Amino acid sequence: MRMAVFSVLFALSTSAVAETPGSLTGVVVDATTQAPIGDVQVTARSPSLIGEQSAITDADGNFEMTLLPAGTYDLLVKRDGFQSFAPGGLVLKGHRVRIRLALMPNPVALSPSDTAVEFNDTMTAPAMISGPIPEYTQDAIDRGIEGTMQVRCVVTVGGQVRNCKVLKGLPYMDSHVHDSVEAAAVTACACGAGAG
Repeated sequence: MRMAVFSVLFALSTSAVAETPGSLTGVVVDATTQAPIGDVQVTARSPSLIGEQSAITDADGNFEMTLLPAGTYDLLVKRDGFQSFAPGGLVLKGHRVRIRLALMPNPVALSPSDTAVEFNDTMTAPAMISGPIPEYTQDAIDRGIEGTMQVRCVVTVGGQVRNCKVLKGLPYMDSHVHDSVEAAAVTACACGAGAG
C-alpha cells in the first residue's frame, strides 16, 4: 500500500515539473542596419497556450513574455514599415529562451517617373558604405568551392539595394551572397551626361 501511494505522488511531481511555464525574451532588429526596432508587436501562438500572448518591443528592441506553457510555438512579428515575419517551431520547455529576430524594411516603391537604368561606362560605379561583405560559407570552404559569381541588383536613388538575382552562382553560396548584397547600402549610381 505504501508503494502505491509513493508511485502516485511521484507521478504527480513529474507532471508538475513537465508543465512548469517558461519565458521568451529577445530583441528585434532591422535586418539591413542591425539597429534595434521599437514598437514591434511579437505574438506567440501554440496549441498548449489558451489564446495567444503578445508583447511590444521597447526603444532598444527588447521584449519579454512570461508564464508560457511548455510546447511548440509559432511567432508573428510585425511593425509598420517592415515586412511581417512568422518563424515557427520554437520549443519552450519550462525555462527561459532568448532569441534575436530581424525584420526587413518594406521595399521602396519606385514613383512613375523613376525608371531603372542599365549600368554603363558613362556612370560612376556604386560603392558599398555599409553591410556585410560576402564571404565563403563554411559549407563552401569545406568542399573547396572557389570561383566568381555574378549578381544583378537594382540600386535605388537612396542607395538601397533591391531585387537581386544571381546570374552566375556557386554551390553553397547563392542564397548567402544574395542576402548579403541585399542587406548592403551603397552610394547611389551617379549617371553621366550620356546616360538615359
